[in-house]
Amino acid sequence: MAKSTRSKVKRSFRSKKRETGIYAATEAARLNRLHAKLSSVASRADADEMKDDEDLPAEDANQDSALEADSMQVEDAESSKKISTHGPRGSRREEWRTSKGLTARPSATGMNRQGGVAARRKAGRSKRRR
Repeated sequence: MAKSTRSKVKRSFRSKKRETGIYAATEAARLNRLHAKLSSVASRADADEMKDDEDLPAEDANQDSALEADSMQVEDAESSKKISTHGPRGSRREEWRTSKGLTARPSATGMNRQGGVAARRKAGRSKRRR
């Protein structure tokens, strides 16, 4: 029935898991980390305002703002690390071919009617019934 992730039922169950279920501890830990980081940045900003009254050189102010930006980017880099799952690679066949000293994927040697390299699979509609 409703298999899509846009399904209201699936979304409601996921939100319940996030609030009270098995993922609640992870979500709470993440929120605490972000809160601590933001509060430290805010306290540094307050300290910087007090130092600005003493007329600090522009280089020190630039270094402080660079440190704040780096600390925020570290969190983003850790959480947004993407793992590609597209395409076949490292398959058993490729491992066997490399162990025998061959290339992982054989080169196409056939020619099509126009004189180009033949495709790996035939074009058009799939023949398998679904």
